Amino acid sequence: MNPWDFTLNFKDVILDITALGAFLVIGTILRRYIPFFQKYLVPNNIIGGFLGLLVSQQILGLIVLDENRLGQYVYHLLAITFIVIGLGKSKTKFGKGPINKCFIELNCYIIQGAIGLLVALVLIYTLFPDLPAAMGLLVPLGFGMGPGIAYTMGHSWEKFGVEGGGIIGLTFAAIGFLIAYFAGVAIINRGIKNRETTLIRGPESLNNDIRTGIVKENKPEIAGWLTLSPEAIEPMAFQLGLIGFVYAMTYGLINVLTKLMANHGLGGFVDTIWSFHFVVGLLIAVVLRKILDLTNKSYVIDTGLMNRISGVAVDFLVTGSIVAINIVIIGQYWLPITLISALAGLATYFIIRYTSRRAFDDYHFERMIGIFGEMTGTINSGLVLIRITDPEFKTPAAEDLAFGGGMALFLGFPLLILLNAPMNFWNNTLRGYWLTLILMIAYLVVLWVIWRLIGYIRFKLPNSK
Repeated sequence: MNPWDFTLNFKDVILDITALGAFLVIGTILRRYIPFFQKYLVPNNIIGGFLGLLVSQQILGLIVLDENRLGQYVYHLLAITFIVIGLGKSKTKFGKGPINKCFIELNCYIIQGAIGLLVALVLIYTLFPDLPAAMGLLVPLGFGMGPGIAYTMGHSWEKFGVEGGGIIGLTFAAIGFLIAYFAGVAIINRGIKNRETTLIRGPESLNNDIRTGIVKENKPEIAGWLTLSPEAIEPMAFQLGLIGFVYAMTYGLINVLTKLMANHGLGGFVDTIWSFHFVVGLLIAVVLRKILDLTNKSYVIDTGLMNRISGVAVDFLVTGSIVAINIVIIGQYWLPITLISALAGLATYFIIRYTSRRAFDDYHFERMIGIFGEMTGTINSGLVLIRITDPEFKTPAAEDLAFGGGMALFLGFPLLILLNAPMNFWNNTLRGYWLTLILMIAYLVVLWVIWRLIGYIRFKLPNSK
């Protein structure tokens, strides 16, 4: 079903938003006063998400929150975050660091998917004959790409017989967050003990503001600049309006495209196109930003305000995605999900550790822990982990994370198509999943060859930036 056709009652929308907001507020209070959350730097949105899941009808029954509605919020908030990325200030020159980070990220996606799919297929032939093989392909979507993409893609697969695909995707994303922070902090402590960090300040150097999440000791940072006169229009309203304009164009373009596809016998791909709405939104935003740059009108966009909007979207997206987890579906597949998550998490750590030492000339640990955080959580998770060993972002690790991720999104687009191949080309058959596994391995080999060629050809790139 086209997510845009989902009917929402305005009362339910308002109550859902207020409930998610309340969970975020309570999560902030819990982070402020509970040492456990401070020690492992658990974000308030994750605390709020699990709190919401606890009090929902699925466990304590204190509040009723429909996971289908929450899934719709996740779907649209995902597009908003990518549109903001496209409208934000772009970088036109890329050095060695972001390029290598991009290829490491693509390697992680493929390895996560290959491991997940292989384990799922083995379990189907042994212990769980009714297990949906697509579960394995949801690992890179949940771990590496985040809850928004995991839900959007998984939900679009449900019409092919992948029961609870969207919820399973959200579950992998939630597990990925836990791995990012709990395992990430443990890896950092071990790295400090083994003297692997470069700047070595470590967890003990974090001030109370970072640990509690409440700014009291340091001077508050500036949220953004007023690029337009408030007497004419509230600058934040203009930024939101610009995002809405791009999203309207996204809807219009996809709507026309899918109608043309349906009229030419390609109706089976319509739902898949709608699930790629965030990519279309990103492309339109990038084009619009480039037009504004070329006409010297991009000064109306403030990066700070855009970042605040993106932050709000991500906080509500993460909280909503965790609350939307269906306990019944997860209980049915808890063993496969646990096994796949454990193997994928270990593989992610070792591949990043191995490649980081060979891809970068310096700051190996800082770059490695940042990529690990992003490849199991989100880019925000990676930045949090980097900040522990590099509080002032003096190393290129944070910059590599931001710009390398943008490159990986475009270069990794064939992987998104490949992840959808079993459903769109082979009608969700086991043969299709085996073919997809073979193609993923072939894709991995091609990426390694390209990566080596880039390293062999001596482009005039900075050594480590």
